[in-house]
Order: sequence, then C-alpha cells, then structure tokens
Amino acid sequence: GAHAVLEYQLFYRRRYAEAAFASCQGVRLPATGGYAIATMCGRYGAQLCTAQRWLDFQGDKNNGLAPLQIDFQLLPNGSEPG
Repeated sequence: GAHAVLEYQLFYRRRYAEAAFASCQGVRLPATGGYAIATMCGRYGAQLCTAQRWLDFQGDKNNGLAPLQIDFQLLPNGSEPG
C-alpha cells in the first residue's frame, strides 16, 4: 500500500525560534502599513503573537497554506530532543 506523511514534529531551540520571530515581528506590509506578522499568527494578530503562536499557525493544516500538520516543539536552550 501507499504511505504518506500526514503530520510531523519539528524541534527548535527556544532561542532560535525567538530570534526568527523577532526578525519578522517589525516587518510592515507596504500596501497597508500593517504588520506582516498579523497575518501569520491567526487569531492572535500582531499584538498577542509569540514565537510559539507564530509557529503553531504556520504548522496548522487548517490555515490554508500548510501542506500537512507540523507540531513545533520549542526546546529549552542547551537541551536536545528526546
């Protein structure tokens, strides 16, 4: 039979996730002047968005963009998965 990946877990160190989020947080859309992150954080919008909420929205298969469910796990800095 055919096999397919329907969901997977992705492990990031918290420091990496926070830095990636911070690099996007202040970006504005030229057309509207609003923050790009507002469209990338689902119901939380720009003001309540956090690194975890940002990643959760990106990995949500119901957001109309993600091809499959991605469960982002943020690890304490200095730790390893498993």
